[in-house]
Amino acid sequence: MKTARSIATKLSKRIPIRAALLSLALLSAAPAADAAGRNGLEHPASHEAVLREAARDRAVVVALFSLPGCPFCEAIRRDQLRHLAREQAAQRVRVVEYDLTDRRPFAGPAARTPAPDSPAALAASLDVRLAPTVAFIGPDGKEIAERLVGYSSPDFYGAYLEQRIAQAHERLGAR
Repeated sequence: MKTARSIATKLSKRIPIRAALLSLALLSAAPAADAAGRNGLEHPASHEAVLREAARDRAVVVALFSLPGCPFCEAIRRDQLRHLAREQAAQRVRVVEYDLTDRRPFAGPAARTPAPDSPAALAASLDVRLAPTVAFIGPDGKEIAERLVGYSSPDFYGAYLEQRIAQAHERLGAR
C-alpha cells in the first residue's frame, strides 16, 4: 500500500485529478490482489499443470487441503508452509493449497482420465476428509509419503513435515 500511496502522492503534485483516480484504482485493486494470493499460498487454477511442473522439476507437491476460516489451517500456513513456499525451488517442492469446499472447475483440459475436475473433487479422490491435511503428491498424482492430518503438536510439526518431504524425495528417486 505504501507504493500505491507514494505513487499517488508524487503524481498529485503534477496532475491532481489523475492522481486521485490512480489512488482509487490502486487502493481498490489491493483487496483483489490479496484474494488472489489467498493467505500467501498458491491456489492453482490447474492441478494437472502443477503435476507437470513437479515432474519437470523432480519436485514433490506439498498440498494443504484447508477450509475457509479454519484456525488450524491458518496456523499451518503461517508457521510451516509460507517459508517452505518461498524456498520451494531449493527444497524441490511445490507448495499449493486446495479448499475442500471449492467446486469450481480447474482450468484447461485434463491430461489424465478421469482427472479430478475441482479442488473438492481432488480432495475426494485422495480421500481427504479433514482440514487441515497436508498431502505429499508425486508427479503421477499419487501420494508418495504419509499425509499429515490436523495440527495437534505445533512444536514437532516442522520435523514431521521435513521427514515426510525427505520420504517423498526418496520415493521419487526410486522411481
